[in-house]
Amino acid sequence: MNPGLEAFLWPAARFDDARKALARESGAPHIEMEALATEMSYADLERRLPTFGPALLHVPGEDGFFAVLAKSVLLSPAQIKAAVCPATIRSVICSEIETPALKHIQETLDRAEVPPSRQARARAAILRERFSATPIRGIWLLRLPPGANFWIQLRQARVLQRLITLGVAHGVQYLLWILAWWLVGSNVLSGHSGQNWLMLWALILLSLVPIRVLITWLQGQIAIGAGAKLKQRLFFGALRLEPDSIRHQGAGQLLGRVIESEAVEALALSGGFLGLVAVIELVISIFVLGAGAGGVLHSVLLLAWLAVTTLLAWLYFGRNRIWTDVRLAMTHDLVESMVGHRTRLAQLPPDQWHAGEDEALEQYLKASRSLDRSTTALIAIAPRGWLVLGLLALLPVFIAGGSSTGKTAIAVGGMLLAYRALKRLSAGAWQLAGAAVAWERVSILYRAATRPELLGSPTILPLADSPAVVDARNLVYRYHNRHEPVLRDCSLRIRSGDRLVLEGPSGGGKSTLVSILAGLREPNSGELLVDGFDLHALGSERWRQRIAAAPQFHENYVLAETFAFNLFMGRRVTLRRSDLDEAEIICQELGLGNLLARMPAGMLQMVGETGWQLSHGERSRLYIARALLQDAEMVVLDESFAALDPENLQRAVECVLKRARSLLVIAHR
Repeated sequence: MNPGLEAFLWPAARFDDARKALARESGAPHIEMEALATEMSYADLERRLPTFGPALLHVPGEDGFFAVLAKSVLLSPAQIKAAVCPATIRSVICSEIETPALKHIQETLDRAEVPPSRQARARAAILRERFSATPIRGIWLLRLPPGANFWIQLRQARVLQRLITLGVAHGVQYLLWILAWWLVGSNVLSGHSGQNWLMLWALILLSLVPIRVLITWLQGQIAIGAGAKLKQRLFFGALRLEPDSIRHQGAGQLLGRVIESEAVEALALSGGFLGLVAVIELVISIFVLGAGAGGVLHSVLLLAWLAVTTLLAWLYFGRNRIWTDVRLAMTHDLVESMVGHRTRLAQLPPDQWHAGEDEALEQYLKASRSLDRSTTALIAIAPRGWLVLGLLALLPVFIAGGSSTGKTAIAVGGMLLAYRALKRLSAGAWQLAGAAVAWERVSILYRAATRPELLGSPTILPLADSPAVVDARNLVYRYHNRHEPVLRDCSLRIRSGDRLVLEGPSGGGKSTLVSILAGLREPNSGELLVDGFDLHALGSERWRQRIAAAPQFHENYVLAETFAFNLFMGRRVTLRRSDLDEAEIICQELGLGNLLARMPAGMLQMVGETGWQLSHGERSRLYIARALLQDAEMVVLDESFAALDPENLQRAVECVLKRARSLLVIAHR
């Protein structure tokens, strides 16, 4: 390794100290900052190194790593920072793959008589071409998790700084615009002529061009940065929802939340920009009107009309909320009808297929008319009403006379500026009200992102040779809407290598026990241990690594992705060819070989609602394969064999008995 870089090598034992130091230098709380293990190709690493960071990079051949801040700045254990050439960092990180090839490359360059001054570039180009697709491991990217404080995330994405700059740029723009108006009023209306003021006026207008370009660029950067963070937060929240919180929601209600989440981003960002500009314009308008011919009375009238506009915006918000409720209810009913279309055709009498649709449409039309009237008042009356009021306020000045043409021009300019501000404010309020209504539906996703995941104690290591995989004693579980517990004094002990079948009547709590064993629910009382540790000590992730569960058919899904994706949903590591080979062998043992042979793309065939349609039995065997491929200590199958014919049932049972270390099968009596 380069001797100059030895001072920046962190020992492997100080990994957490390096993470905290990088978080502190980045201005983020080290408690929330997480290190995300990843891998990149050689070409990607070379391309991203100049803007890389904060990150931790493992140094091959050394028991340590580099702590990299942004722009190839290394941080030493002594808290010393130094900018290092990205190529130098890359050569150290990639030394294991580059060193064996350097001698051969140098011989090639010498035989080709490449001048020494060009050999460095030629060597780098050959290395890039030869190893461009080679994966580089030992990379940890430091980032705030999506559930962290949202304002800190926006600050790290430089959204807040750009928002302040945007406000300043708008303020400068309008000051220059007012100055241009003042020049027009004090020269043209006074009958003055000359080239000097015209040149100054043109210079002011030209200076507005780069400011407008800056404003447009800032708006785009803010929209991209804030929109990406909001989408990431909502998506993360959707994955962190409590299972019971969406258990009783239909597909239409869930689709409605997704639609409204798009509205939040689009309306909030565009409405926010309009509102920001409108506020700046209104503040300037108040001072301009006070300095104009109308005086303070003109400014007071603007404030009074602003209160009227606020009232109109509040009325629109209330009616928009009612209209959205009706619209989403219709969306829910439509989606549910589409999902259950075959059942409705087969079992519902034809005269009831469209029951309630006319009443729902009538209610929707009524809410739409009310919303349209409120929209018209907000968008049309609010800005135009101010023009009428502003002109009426100037009538006494015109009648009495005595006001200078400059003050008259300032008053007219301030009135037009206030009109444009109210026009922007009305449009912004219209969009922000829509965003606020949509937010009421998707805020559950935003809050769910902060739901803490049980991390467990990092010092606890489950024993590989533990005699008991699961030890449950006196488990009690009661649903929130029930008085009687569905599980009462449930105790069981599953040892390593056991094969158990649990039978019971419908509604007896079998599936509830599966969800508790899988870590999806926690019992109200009792004790549940996996390899001697409870859920809080072991953590959710390591708990799932020990127990893999295949829920009942109606609670298990085939996502619209490739067949391989659906098989390996439970794995978080990068897949290798051996993993795909193992999956194909398991599918063959489960009787899915013919299915894979029929698929044009094999394991990479798109399946699900919008892809290759799988039968009931094929889906059941896919769920079994998914659980087996998680390579857990114990596999729990909840009525997974119920949809299989005798031949495939025998195959599936033999495969599961062969591959599961410990097995619990739930069966209906």
